[in-house]
Amino acid sequence: MDEHQTTPVSPTPTYVTSVPSSTITPSNQALPGFPPFEQSQQLCKELEYIHGTDEPSYLHSHTKAQRLPDAPSVSLDSRSMIAYSLQDLDTPGLNKLNHKLWWCGANPIVKTLSHQLTFERRIVVTEDPSLHLVLSENRIIYIKPLPAYLCSHAFWEYLLDPRNHSISPEERARLTSTSLGFLRTYAQLITHRSDHTIALCHGLLPQGDTVTFESLVAFTSAFTALPFTAVSPRWRYGELLLEALNFHSGLFLHRYHFNRFESNYGVYFQRFFPVTLFLFASFSVILSAMQVILTGRQMRLGSEGPSQRMKKLISIFEWFGTEAIGWALALGLMFLVWWIVMATLEGWKMRGVKEQHKKIWKGDERSSA
Repeated sequence: MDEHQTTPVSPTPTYVTSVPSSTITPSNQALPGFPPFEQSQQLCKELEYIHGTDEPSYLHSHTKAQRLPDAPSVSLDSRSMIAYSLQDLDTPGLNKLNHKLWWCGANPIVKTLSHQLTFERRIVVTEDPSLHLVLSENRIIYIKPLPAYLCSHAFWEYLLDPRNHSISPEERARLTSTSLGFLRTYAQLITHRSDHTIALCHGLLPQGDTVTFESLVAFTSAFTALPFTAVSPRWRYGELLLEALNFHSGLFLHRYHFNRFESNYGVYFQRFFPVTLFLFASFSVILSAMQVILTGRQMRLGSEGPSQRMKKLISIFEWFGTEAIGWALALGLMFLVWWIVMATLEGWKMRGVKEQHKKIWKGDERSSA
């Protein structure tokens, strides 16, 4: 790569750091007892892992508060710390969708922060892990800030140490896979100095002078080569579409929607107005036409009976009513066929994304074998 590179955000040169990968190979990163990065690469130095042969293992903070970094309400005891970390990072609902997430516009490649701005997307900070890298229809992308405790080498030692029996195997596996996947997204989001500047402006990185662009790239470089099998199902996919998630949540998660952000009911029901208006207009035309036809037939069968000229006029009204019913049904059928065709084309498009995921998974399985 050239020493000077121009980013889409600014015409000024951007310096990109090339940092060697961690000495730990990707196959060892998923093994217990091996933190995915070296201690010299950590961005948070507040914690220290204390362990011995006879004494229980625990985390010690260099501050007086003895609290988890970025979470002053959470103590360093195992029960509250692991429960908070799972709530802060895990996405059980999206993990249930698993392979169905490729229907939600998923792409394994996450665009950098500077690339997001070239698409005129607005970055909105969220603390909900399930909304991380979710795109809404009004060009908003939700990004969860990087927790400081995930950047601590001592935290990973405490989490991955097999001798630490204060964490159950199920909790260790869940927290490890979701943490690795979350950190891998930041390895893709921030690759240029302009990305680092954008992240600082939006408060996405831990506070402190140590989180420079060079130190951040050195830290996240350990997560770029992670296999898909090492991360939780959600983080095997990149950006997801909120509207598609809302639709599939109703089908597979038995929820009315995945997430809604309307501030009042008027905005919420506004999205259903075009369909409701079309159905109302169609039924109004059909019912009015049926009323015209029935009235004309009653006039034909009346005791006195209409005149010859009136019969012709009634016949015209009946013909027009029949045509109106036919055209209303034809338009409804046309819109239904159009929706099916568009959904099929979108499905074939997403099928290519699914095949791309399968190739990556097969490559990871071969490399791990």
